[in-house]
Amino acid sequence: MFVSYNEYLTEISNSLQHADYSLASRRMLDFLYDYNLDQHAEIKALSFDIRNRYLQQSQNQETDANSLQQLCEQWLQKVNQLPIPMDKESDLQHLVYHAEDLSKEYNSGSRHFKLHPVSLNIKLGELTAVVGENGNGKTTLLRLMAGELAPTSGKASYFGNKKNNWYETKGKIAYIPQRPDRWYGTLIDNLHFFCTIKGIVGTENEDHVNYILHRLGLYQFRNLKWTEISSGYRLRFELAKALMMRPRLLVLDEPLANLDINAQQLLLQDLKYLSQSSKHPMGVVLSSQQLHELERNCKNIVFIKQGKTIYSGEQQSFAADRTHNAFEVGGNFSIADLQNHLNTLGDIKIIDSGTVLIINTPLSVDSVQLLKVITAQNLPINYFRDISKSTRQLFQKDI
Repeated sequence: MFVSYNEYLTEISNSLQHADYSLASRRMLDFLYDYNLDQHAEIKALSFDIRNRYLQQSQNQETDANSLQQLCEQWLQKVNQLPIPMDKESDLQHLVYHAEDLSKEYNSGSRHFKLHPVSLNIKLGELTAVVGENGNGKTTLLRLMAGELAPTSGKASYFGNKKNNWYETKGKIAYIPQRPDRWYGTLIDNLHFFCTIKGIVGTENEDHVNYILHRLGLYQFRNLKWTEISSGYRLRFELAKALMMRPRLLVLDEPLANLDINAQQLLLQDLKYLSQSSKHPMGVVLSSQQLHELERNCKNIVFIKQGKTIYSGEQQSFAADRTHNAFEVGGNFSIADLQNHLNTLGDIKIIDSGTVLIINTPLSVDSVQLLKVITAQNLPINYFRDISKSTRQLFQKDI
């Protein structure tokens, strides 16, 4: 949703109350960008200083909370002295992409694959996840959306225009493949160059690159080369380059693949905030195998299985009409250990997924009841998750 001027300040203040300087410093820069506060040199410099100090201290695993807190309070004081601008009306409900029965068919030697017709909408300010097993058509769909492939049939429109000027449209789409090309020279030189070829020059170029470097935590790596930074920060560079375009549609193929759990959560949070910018909002589409993280952060889910779209819609609406509940359980026990005891709960079905057991129960059985029966048998549980409303169920061939 669109974040207003006062909501920004409240969010930043709440982050500071919990000493979350990571979130506070990022949202300060978003606020700076959305409301053109970079025109205030003192506030701008203070914002960059706070972000730099946080990044340096977190990297050295040292936290000078008092110093950071004082700078943040100084920032809030200066911002609160400014006149409050009128918030513009949000356009976060606007469509950036509409597909109607879009399909793609490949015939290459002995290999035949078809992405069956799919229809979907992508809106500004929303994250949409494309999930499914490898080789089932996720990348094909993403490349169709990004204009990297031509469809075999069906039609698509961008930004509410049925008749698209493709050259103009393509300039508003950013696509980050799973394996981006290697770049040469320093990170900052590449960003300045890319900014220039997009028509951003002079002082605006310097300011834009500076903002992106600080916002994405790349400032300390600005003078490094491809071989000197990790795959996670190479991804951040690709994101920085994409944001230089100020795209309306951002498409990312497996961006979480080489990230640890903390970096995954941070990237998804950043994508959500950046997509909801009041100045340059985006619709964001990404594919990944990290289903749990996607369902926590993405509003919409598109699940593809063997080229067919099994589900496409809001994540919270999935399985609203389900006929059973489903739970993942892990521990040092087998299906046989559970079967007899769980039969007291009614019609129970247990599936061995390879790493955990999936237990299907009647709708009347909730997680508390199920755990009560299992723990009563002193079975050692080391993992439990309610997946009744998760598309995780769609990965199972037997369901």
